[in-house]
Amino acid sequence: MPRWTTGEETVSFLVDRGRLEHLGDADLVMAAATALNRSTLRLRTAAAGLDAGDIDGAYSAAYDAYRMAAEALIVRQGLRATSGEGSHVTVEDAVAAQFADQIPAFGKPTFERMRRTRHTAQYFDPSAAPIDRGDAEWALETSRLAVAGAGQVLSSHPPGRFNE
Repeated sequence: MPRWTTGEETVSFLVDRGRLEHLGDADLVMAAATALNRSTLRLRTAAAGLDAGDIDGAYSAAYDAYRMAAEALIVRQGLRATSGEGSHVTVEDAVAAQFADQIPAFGKPTFERMRRTRHTAQYFDPSAAPIDRGDAEWALETSRLAVAGAGQVLSSHPPGRFNE
């Protein structure tokens, strides 16, 4: 596989800062497929939550599906975000820089909205605007587009391993 050059400077910066780490000798095709499958399952969970009226839960599950699809793309490159505070932002930065042109659902403003609203859903803040059904429906549709886009990239022209 050829090296993915779009967003290469951003990814190099994140690796150099210890925000992304290499996966070693993992089977990257299998690891990315597993991550993408997990995201597809989480989409079903989000849809079921929405059907049951659990707006916050549906939004959180939709975000998880979205993030897992993004992670599938960087896993295919032999990378993952390091654990700890800011790991979701690291995934956001790496994927938006590399794939937003091909998968508009991974555009930086969309990723930011998904992540911040998910935070509101997960960590109650009485001063935050409530998440309504329309928000959850938008998150679910955006996540579906992201999962489908990641699947398309991984099947038709997957990125190669990111080497320094």
